[in-house]
Amino acid sequence: MNSKGIINIEILISLMLFIMICLLLSSLAMQEYTSIDETQNRKESRIIVSDISDIINRVYQNGDGYSITYKLPPKINKETYVLKINDTGVYINSHYQLSYSKIFVSNILKQKQYYLAPGNVYEFINNNNSIEIIQNT
Repeated sequence: MNSKGIINIEILISLMLFIMICLLLSSLAMQEYTSIDETQNRKESRIIVSDISDIINRVYQNGDGYSITYKLPPKINKETYVLKINDTGVYINSHYQLSYSKIFVSNILKQKQYYLAPGNVYEFINNNNSIEIIQNT
């Protein structure tokens, strides 16, 4: 009779250990998934700041009257973001992560800084070697 009780306790302990291991593995998998998601978010924002920095540099290099139109995505990985451009570079703050890309020539912007809204279309225009950013409708 005692041996049946000991076997039941061993099964119970084994089951508890199995459940603890499963919970640990699922926790590790969730952390890895979160890390991958954050990496994807940084990648998309990095691509956008790089594109806009390249556009500003290209518009400046091609001289007076040259322009390029660019449409910002409405969201980055289903998250809103803030895009800021000033003389030092292009910045995106997306889901508490900052991405940055340098503008190679300083003091070329018509205004000190620009804030671009997600989902809008913008035209980057070289006007007498000064870059002007205009929102298109």
